[in-house]
Amino acid sequence: MKPGVITMGKNEAMVTEQFRDIIAKNYQIGDLKRIEKLQKGYVNISYEVETLKDGQKGRYFFRRYKDGIKEEEVQFEHAIIGHLVKKDFGLVAPLVRTRDGRTYVKQLRHTGRKENGDDVFFSLFEFLSGDDRYTWDHPDCSDTELRKAAAVLAQYHAAVIDLVPEGRRFEPKILHLLPVAAENVRAFAKRAGSTEFDAYFLENLDLILDVIDLTRRGMDEKGYKEMIHLAVHGDFHPGNLKFQNDDIAGLFDFDWTKMDARCFDVGLAITYFCTTWDGERDGDLRLDKAAGLVKAYQGALTHLKGLPPLNHNERQYLPAMINASNIYVLNWDLQDFYTKKVSPDEYLRYLKHSVRFMTWLEDETNQNKLERTIRDASQG
Repeated sequence: MKPGVITMGKNEAMVTEQFRDIIAKNYQIGDLKRIEKLQKGYVNISYEVETLKDGQKGRYFFRRYKDGIKEEEVQFEHAIIGHLVKKDFGLVAPLVRTRDGRTYVKQLRHTGRKENGDDVFFSLFEFLSGDDRYTWDHPDCSDTELRKAAAVLAQYHAAVIDLVPEGRRFEPKILHLLPVAAENVRAFAKRAGSTEFDAYFLENLDLILDVIDLTRRGMDEKGYKEMIHLAVHGDFHPGNLKFQNDDIAGLFDFDWTKMDARCFDVGLAITYFCTTWDGERDGDLRLDKAAGLVKAYQGALTHLKGLPPLNHNERQYLPAMINASNIYVLNWDLQDFYTKKVSPDEYLRYLKHSVRFMTWLEDETNQNKLERTIRDASQG
């Protein structure tokens, strides 16, 4: 194996040994005592690391970024984390710098020929304490946890409002991602096979395309541009939070961050935190939960400097942003299913949830209730 080259496709033990070597060569964190792969997550490969240095135990989080990520995207994420640390946002895990002062290690992935995207990136983070209580598809937070999570989202937005980021995320903003999502839907429909996932997808193809079109036409370019734009988290759900008793102890997974309307981040949080996942009500929006989230978010920003609560324009657009955020998740689900080896049963569950949520949102009575809920919660 050539120095500085990562050979992919090896068994897990050999890959782990390669990661051990990367950590030992690039970081001054002592003797590596344990490295254990974490099963959580869909995009990157992550490990928990334990070390011993001068008789003191250390605990870290080591990440191998997904194939194809651009260096500017890693720089963008790390700029946000560094900014949050400087702002004393105490819920984020600081990056551990390498021996040469960088926040990431760049290696060449050996594929037999040099291609764009062949660079592989690794980072080491300090370990966040707290409990992993929930996943994104089991968002059963208590009302207290939900309110505190909404306040954390507000605190995060207030902390990054003055960020001048390095690098950038290449994914389009949500307004411009919607037509891309429609193109993806049409392309994937042509590739559909014979699984239950494919059958359900094709059965609901017209609905999905209609909702994407209606959502895009319902978002005026001028109104969208007038919203407050900042570095949205882009993946704010209960599975990316650490809990300690009733408090939020940590916020992580910033690799979906991008510059976009903060209203989209709030809409995405409502989609993640406030929809039901089980039984006959799967895909229903719990309006009481949505009201609690909006009220807590608005209330937190009345006490923070630098960023006001959602304004009238943003509140008017919030239902459309909830719809757009559901499309955002659906687009991820389809891309994963048709480009990776995944469980059809697992991803069918995600697909059904998104489609059922679309159906709920398309009901006129539900639309009126949602608009009234947002209005009342913003005034409370």
